[in-house]
Amino acid sequence: MYKQDYSKYLNNNKGKKKTKKDILKMIWVWTRLFLFLFVIVSMLWGCVQMYQSKYTVAQVSDMAGNKVYSPGTTFEIVIRSLGDYGSKNHWFASDENGNIHEYGLNAISSWSEAFTETASPFYGFFVFPMSFILVGFVRLMAGADSAGVINSSGENYGYIVLASVLFTSIIIRAITLGFTWKTQSNQEKLQLVQAKQAEIQQKYKGSTDPVAKQKQQMETLALYKKEGISPMGSLVSAFLSMPFLFAMFSIVRATHALKIAVVGKITFVDTPWEQITSGNWVYLSLVVVYIPLQVISMFLPMILQAVKRTKKNDSEQQKKARKKQIIMNSVFILVFVFIIFTTASGVAIYWIFSSCFQISQTLIFHYVRETKASRIKKKRERVVMKNKALSEKNKV
Repeated sequence: MYKQDYSKYLNNNKGKKKTKKDILKMIWVWTRLFLFLFVIVSMLWGCVQMYQSKYTVAQVSDMAGNKVYSPGTTFEIVIRSLGDYGSKNHWFASDENGNIHEYGLNAISSWSEAFTETASPFYGFFVFPMSFILVGFVRLMAGADSAGVINSSGENYGYIVLASVLFTSIIIRAITLGFTWKTQSNQEKLQLVQAKQAEIQQKYKGSTDPVAKQKQQMETLALYKKEGISPMGSLVSAFLSMPFLFAMFSIVRATHALKIAVVGKITFVDTPWEQITSGNWVYLSLVVVYIPLQVISMFLPMILQAVKRTKKNDSEQQKKARKKQIIMNSVFILVFVFIIFTTASGVAIYWIFSSCFQISQTLIFHYVRETKASRIKKKRERVVMKNKALSEKNKV
């Protein structure tokens, strides 16, 4: 039976006067909340808007009947200030009745045009800035010709774009880590807290008494407070990476410098499923590489926690909580695999890099945390030995 008492962790600041540090901390909390809501709302706005018929173009064919890569959106990001090139491109397609339809891709070359052409804050605040950074890396590594245009005809151009996606991913991870540092550093501790939370739920299972429900909520909040973990932290961490993922999806579909890139036999704009079903099995390599990385990145915190837990006897509730977490992670992995099959290859490549970063990040935080805990333990042992020596000396 669960017997831990967390009451001492509640209301311990009651009656205390707030300091300047407390006020600044509260301002930062509300600022982060506002930024989080802005990110989520603008992301949903942009995603829903850009899938309307006014903004979307399906696969089109030229006048000879040859299939042209799917533009995806009715605009194309062409950053001329960085040496990219393009203008208002026209595509022609015919329907089953033989009627000819013309599609135009409106070139977006400035930050202001990202707002005016798309009428979307998501594309203005996320897609275009990320595209600008990525194309900047391409220009830096690929160079330009005498006219100042990015040299995209070289044999290594696709690999340069691949490296640019890598560097852009590093910048994105650094930005998101700035907002989720505490949650990421407490990833393993969160696994333990979830197991203890399951014990609290088991303690009040089947109770319909409002007072008991209130006690359950208070004990849960006290548990999070004791461990120094925010209940909303993990939720924010999960959602904060989504806008950048959707932004990368839009970048691959709309940025001219990426749409013309080819790595080996893989193009950034094509979807793996369509290519695999057409006999291009090389695209299966993206899925083969991605699956183990995603599995490791999602289960690594649980594995590291299990290594530390080898000498403990877990309760039945903790075992059930871990089993539930394993099932949930497995479902998410299946969903992610479906997305990888059906989204652009460039997004799959970005997600592979992100999984590698997540694994490295988890291992680094684990090493730092264990090293710190080891130093504290050794320091305490030295203090105990010193006190013991002083005590024996005084006896003499």
